[in-house]
Amino acid sequence: MSDLQSKLGGGLNKIQGSLQQGKLKIQTAQELNQYNKMIAEGLDERTEIILKIGEEVYKKLRSGDLQDESLGELAKDIVFLDQKIFQARKMVERANESSKEENTCSNCQSKLAPGDKFCGSCGYMVQETEKQEDIELIACSHCQELVPGNAAFCSCCGNRL
Repeated sequence: MSDLQSKLGGGLNKIQGSLQQGKLKIQTAQELNQYNKMIAEGLDERTEIILKIGEEVYKKLRSGDLQDESLGELAKDIVFLDQKIFQARKMVERANESSKEENTCSNCQSKLAPGDKFCGSCGYMVQETEKQEDIELIACSHCQELVPGNAAFCSCCGNRL
């Protein structure tokens, strides 16, 4: 019987040892996860700060408060991207406007034919939308975008006109 007890005791000791090792591995993994989380958070904060610095430098380059040839070349790339983004936004805006301008009755939303003065479905009088007056446009000295002549700032790059 004592032989059986010693074997059981030895087996229990091994199980206990394995459990202790498992606990240590879990604790180590948890610590590593915490450190990795701290690293990721630190990198995110660092990235945000670098982005803010970059924005400030870009503003100073645009306004002429900072003169640096290599940074100026990079700023030209940003101006190009700003123009590209601005043009794409204008296209989205135009597409949205054209879908709204589809000839529909403002009363019943039925489709209208071009030139209709009254809706064929409900008889409501169609009101024509007035076209905007021709506004004199000038080119921005910074990005060459055409903006209204009476604007104080460029709607594409924000440069003072």
